[in-house]
Amino acid sequence: MKEKISFDQQAEWYRNGLQRPLLPHTDAFKQRNIYIMGPPGSGKTSIGRELARLMKKPLLDIDDDWLEPRWNTSVASKLSELGDEQFLEAEGQELLALDLQNHIISLTGSNPLHSQCMKHLSQSGIFVYLDVSRETILNRCEIMRIDRIVGQRTKTLNDILTWREHIYERSYDIRILIGLNETSKDIAEKIVKQLDTQSQMYESTRSASQMKYQQFLDVVQQGLAPDGGLFISRSFNSMSLGELQRLVGLPYPEVALRVIERFPLGTLHPSHLRTLLWQAYSSFPEEILPVHHLRKNQYLMETFHGPTASFKDLSLQLLPRLMQVATELTSKNEQKRTRLSLLVATSGDTGCAALDAFARLPGTPVIVLYPNTGVSTVQKAQMQTATGDVCVLGVDADFDYCQTTVKELFSDGNFLSDVHRLIPGLHLSSANSINWARFLPQVVFTINSYLQLVGQNRINFGDSIDICIPTGNFGNMLGAVYARRLGLPIRHLITASNENNVIADFIRTGSYDLRHRSFQKTISPSIDILISSNLERFLYLLTDGNYELIQQLFNKLAHERNFQVDGSLLQQIQSEIRGDWTTEKECRDMIRKVYLETQQLIDPHTAVGVHVADKLFKSDDVPILISATAHYGKFPQTILQAVGNDDQPLLSNDISVLLADLQSLKSTTPMHQELMKLPNKPVLHTTAVEATKSAIIKEIKTFLTNFSQQHSS
Repeated sequence: MKEKISFDQQAEWYRNGLQRPLLPHTDAFKQRNIYIMGPPGSGKTSIGRELARLMKKPLLDIDDDWLEPRWNTSVASKLSELGDEQFLEAEGQELLALDLQNHIISLTGSNPLHSQCMKHLSQSGIFVYLDVSRETILNRCEIMRIDRIVGQRTKTLNDILTWREHIYERSYDIRILIGLNETSKDIAEKIVKQLDTQSQMYESTRSASQMKYQQFLDVVQQGLAPDGGLFISRSFNSMSLGELQRLVGLPYPEVALRVIERFPLGTLHPSHLRTLLWQAYSSFPEEILPVHHLRKNQYLMETFHGPTASFKDLSLQLLPRLMQVATELTSKNEQKRTRLSLLVATSGDTGCAALDAFARLPGTPVIVLYPNTGVSTVQKAQMQTATGDVCVLGVDADFDYCQTTVKELFSDGNFLSDVHRLIPGLHLSSANSINWARFLPQVVFTINSYLQLVGQNRINFGDSIDICIPTGNFGNMLGAVYARRLGLPIRHLITASNENNVIADFIRTGSYDLRHRSFQKTISPSIDILISSNLERFLYLLTDGNYELIQQLFNKLAHERNFQVDGSLLQQIQSEIRGDWTTEKECRDMIRKVYLETQQLIDPHTAVGVHVADKLFKSDDVPILISATAHYGKFPQTILQAVGNDDQPLLSNDISVLLADLQSLKSTTPMHQELMKLPNKPVLHTTAVEATKSAIIKEIKTFLTNFSQQHSS
């Protein structure tokens, strides 16, 4: 059986920053050597043969076609003659003489153990890692009675494979996850498809034209496409149930790595991404995204265990690290210093999470716009006590105004010119889910949660589940849509709205109409959203990239505040997702009901999801995962009122009093420790600004001027 590696051990290995340089430009992938790498018994020779046939390239097997002819003896005899250490050196030296181009080359299982040899080979090709389960390799080697493995005479095969796994993991360029009963031909075809995906560029939802450098790191840095659309990839490698099953029991950063690398990463090396993932989630407890039973057939995806107590941490602790890599690459390519800056609109949680995450990158100016009276007391306190190079602006408007203003600023040439004049080399980007790199980690949420249900013996692998997500900007829901397209067995996807129920109405009617709809300020502020950005990506996917239609629909929404899809597209939408909504009273009642039934406290957004799940599903035959999007401690007045069944608003706005009152409740849901520190933090940001673009620009320019003066050295 696979040896259990502790979370702390893995974290220590991968936080140290061991990674290979950026990959070559993806256009050159197919013209380079492809080195097939993997443990003994993984099928490198037979798969290499099939791949050579498919790609019409010559094949070289290192054992049979290189080492044995040059040594004039068998590999087994050479290993017996030299012993382990001398054999590895002799084998490595022979590969330093290899000088081929455009070949398929099947490596030996021990080639990656010679670092000089691997560095030499990397100059002419890419490494494809055959990731076969440990159990499968042990069984194959026992059947084949393999006796020519380095280390076999002094160590067990399991020990050898344990050690080598970490060598392979930091050496590959493309991973091929291999499930049970896959043929060599199947695997070779997967390699070809993965090579195709890796070389894909990103598209804008509103234009057919492709910019020259629309690779992953480029779209990370740009955020919004120049034409006003959103960057998106329709190219990804789906996962069979056998491949998905290989992920059961892995730590969250490793699940995230294997999911994210199914999408085009361009020049970003997987080993670099792994390092960033382990660094990002080092601010979380060991259980990064736990799943717990709530009641009946309902389970909560607890996405709120990050440093600011909401699901936004799961993406935003990673985003600044990706942006930093992209910015450093730009600086190198343009041979001038480029500084990253961030402009964010928030309905509460995004701003808190962005301020915390980017404070971990010193010298990164961050600008956050939030609706001044549209966030909770705790959310506002989190933003107003933020440290670092930050500008926190409470805007006298709702979130949709803040988000629309941010989009306009990214398209405002005069504003951007002024920014560059104030700080030469400053690159302004977004941390909202309009940024693909902010959205992409959300694909991991439901996949990881499904794996946990399997690990807890709540379901058998392959069983279908339902997913219910409180929905505002549609990012988590789109992540679940991608998860299903990747291969996760999801029966129903359900969006849950509050009284700002434009998404629920759209799913029902096909009409997205804001003309006679007023913004409702609710007790679930993070989904107080009328313009859901990621809906644009969803419709682009459903229409197979019909950018002309998307441009037409969203231009009409911008200018006439409505659009209508035709019957065919509406039918597609309804086949993908369902939606319903919850009143304020129903939300409060659900918080109280869940508490009385289970002694668990849930936040108002989660309560919206639980109510809609109850409303749509009366039977208990299929488990339903409900996204618990924030910790209840972020909404103390609402929770205390709901549980106390008090219709009168609480008079106190004192954070320390509110949090102490929450802690006095008898609950099985522990208080978030970072929230408990909040009352002791000084308030640093109290600027309120009127809802005009000019007033907002004035504050931003003042902040950037001061920042430039402070960092001029």
